[in-house]
Amino acid sequence: MKTYTKGNVIVEEIKVGDIHYEYDCGMGIKCVVLSVPTLNESGQYEWRSKNTNSGKEINYLVDPKYSHYSANLYNYEAYKVNTYI
Repeated sequence: MKTYTKGNVIVEEIKVGDIHYEYDCGMGIKCVVLSVPTLNESGQYEWRSKNTNSGKEINYLVDPKYSHYSANLYNYEAYKVNTYI
């Protein structure tokens, strides 16, 4: 069974170097994946990405049981936004 983010990125298929877009409240974040998702001791997927605008690292966490509450990540520019932070 595959695990999807809120924006339908398949977590198990994320690779280092992938570009993702996260959207919320009319703003967007473009990021590049730094590490592949791994399962932690609680059975949740964790991985790191880097904001291409600010250079800051983002730690993502997706629980396969509650992935509908996860980040709104897409592998394409899903929305037109005025601001990428």
